[in-house]
Amino acid sequence: MALVVPLSYIVHVVSAALWTGGVLYAVYAVLPAASTGDLSPAAFERSVDGLLQVTRWTGVALPLTGAYQLWLRYPLPRLFGTTAGHLVLGMAALWTVMNGLIELGVYRMCQAHGDPPGLGAYFTRGFAVGNDADVPTLAGVGRPYLLGAAALAALLLVDAALLAGGV
Repeated sequence: MALVVPLSYIVHVVSAALWTGGVLYAVYAVLPAASTGDLSPAAFERSVDGLLQVTRWTGVALPLTGAYQLWLRYPLPRLFGTTAGHLVLGMAALWTVMNGLIELGVYRMCQAHGDPPGLGAYFTRGFAVGNDADVPTLAGVGRPYLLGAAALAALLLVDAALLAGGV
């Protein structure tokens, strides 16, 4: 039992770092290359699907570890009545919106490719566009969603730094 708490923090921080880093990398490196046509359809598909899979994996790991830590450290008066509690609630809200932006952006790219899957197929299949994809067009469709997610990722990092600093 003594290892569960540190393990939850390790999984939480590593997951958050992987996810925010992946989103920021996608916006910094993948989108510009895709927008100019420098990425092949296969490379773009791998990059976007990789981001989607990280988003989904962390979409399980972060809420589970975060809820456990919340249960241990934040009784309701502390959660709703302190700056640290408000930062935790803000983090959960930012995470939720960021997750939604990534999922929606990738889904819109699938729709723009002319193969709008149903939601069940989309969640099963992920991002698959094939070799005939118009990568610059797809990047343009996903760009606003991923830019929004990157801004939220930066805010999440600021929020985490404030929490780590004891605010």
